[in-house]
Amino acid sequence: MHMISVAMATYNGEVYLRKQLDSILHQSLPVDEIIICDDQSSDGTVDIIQEYIKQYPHIHLYKNEQNLGYKRNFKKALSLCSKEYIFLCDQDDIWDSDKVKEMVAIMNNNPEMEALASSFTFIDELDQPISIRKKKGFSNNNLYIKEVRPNDIVEVKFDEFLNHNYFQGCSLLITSSLRDGFMKRFSTKLPHDWIINLIASKHGSMYFYNRSLFGYRIHSKNTIGAKDANQTTSEHIKTANEENTRILVCRDGMKVLETIKEVNPTFYEANKERFDAYYQFDKEHIEAIQNRKFFRLLKQNFNPYYRHLKSRKARFMDLIFVLIH
Repeated sequence: MHMISVAMATYNGEVYLRKQLDSILHQSLPVDEIIICDDQSSDGTVDIIQEYIKQYPHIHLYKNEQNLGYKRNFKKALSLCSKEYIFLCDQDDIWDSDKVKEMVAIMNNNPEMEALASSFTFIDELDQPISIRKKKGFSNNNLYIKEVRPNDIVEVKFDEFLNHNYFQGCSLLITSSLRDGFMKRFSTKLPHDWIINLIASKHGSMYFYNRSLFGYRIHSKNTIGAKDANQTTSEHIKTANEENTRILVCRDGMKVLETIKEVNPTFYEANKERFDAYYQFDKEHIEAIQNRKFFRLLKQNFNPYYRHLKSRKARFMDLIFVLIH
């Protein structure tokens, strides 16, 4: 039986922390240790954790001497985990009682997996579910640009993460060996979970389980998280008509490729022609949007990478954008 760690990063999380800890401590399959790294909270977060430690000695608190930021704080929490399986955990969510049991069972039955992401349900500040209008061709609350049937398990390929990060850290169960690889390839250029997903998918060991296993809380003080999850049509149109929205995916793509080149230059060189072509396309696409080059965008529509990058509707909206602005 593989033993289980939970890596939690906290920062001024006193409002929702008890509910999250309670949901972890009352799992149908118990975890073996909970590692919490606090990033210099100024509220009652540390007092709450110390209160829990008195009753649950497998909770371990590490207080940072200086503020690290969420990326380095999660890295520290992961580094301190000692078990074979590691759940990443936010401070303000609520886990379903069988989350650990179900995900561990899947990993146990599929030794090729190094990372498994589950789906989730958005919840509000009162723990109530937030209804999401499902988009055709999407799954995981419209965050994953692929249709996956409920309760199915699918592999997520490396190229899918070159411009998008579909799965938040709080949805992940990873192996300690993947964690070790992450430590060697860590960079602050990308969110920690995106790097983890890239590494796992490069190994052919990144999977998605399309079943909601926790409540993902949306509130005004989220450090990071899924934004604009349930926009109205008018809000979506307004956002789509902003230049930054139209070029964001290419900016992210360039940042991903720059990170790969930095942390794994051998792998980048082995795929240099392909990666350089992607980078050049992203750069030219941003310039075409910013300089309102209609015919250059029209020409880009013949590039298969563009069709992978954006949906047909999004490509059409690019053309409309440069015409009317």
